Amino acid sequence: MMPAGPDGQILGPAQWTMQREWHPDVNTSVCRGCGLVMPIHAGPTHAYMGASPACWRLYGQASTLSWGHHDGLPLLRLVVNAYGAQHPGTEGVRAVKSVAVHLMGLCTILERGAQAEPHLMHVRERKPARRTLDLHWLDPPRPNGTLTVRGPLDAVGRDDHAVAVEAWARDVWAAWAPHHETVRGWLDSVSTRDA
Repeated sequence: MMPAGPDGQILGPAQWTMQREWHPDVNTSVCRGCGLVMPIHAGPTHAYMGASPACWRLYGQASTLSWGHHDGLPLLRLVVNAYGAQHPGTEGVRAVKSVAVHLMGLCTILERGAQAEPHLMHVRERKPARRTLDLHWLDPPRPNGTLTVRGPLDAVGRDDHAVAVEAWARDVWAAWAPHHETVRGWLDSVSTRDA
């Protein structure tokens, strides 16, 4: 049975978690980034992303399953960018840069059709930066998408996994709609600078 909202619409895991009254269980934790409720995991987490240790563990699993392309979309890049944008952490220099990079990555792939893996340049190939981007903190949406890293992990088979990764990435990108123009502006500034 799928949880439903007040109007009968089907809710994703993040919406379901955020809309129901939650009574903490000593054996579970809530990921502050995506809202997943999971058994407590005492492992590591990321230094500045807002992920619980249990959710960070799921991300590690999802990233190992997502190599390659499907219908031209680079799956690993979608996993990395969706997860990073969905788990922004708290305002700080590293979090600001991280969220900006992940949102620009989602925009580049989902809206602008970038399909190739990023080119890794040798140090001597780099052009000196002429200016810096005006990156600043973007208030994260609540909920930050309705799908989570759980979807790609629960998918059965390669094609279902790819479909789940794309759906999750598109869902997270859509959640950030109030900031799309800012992100597009950053990308346009980079394109103009590198031309």
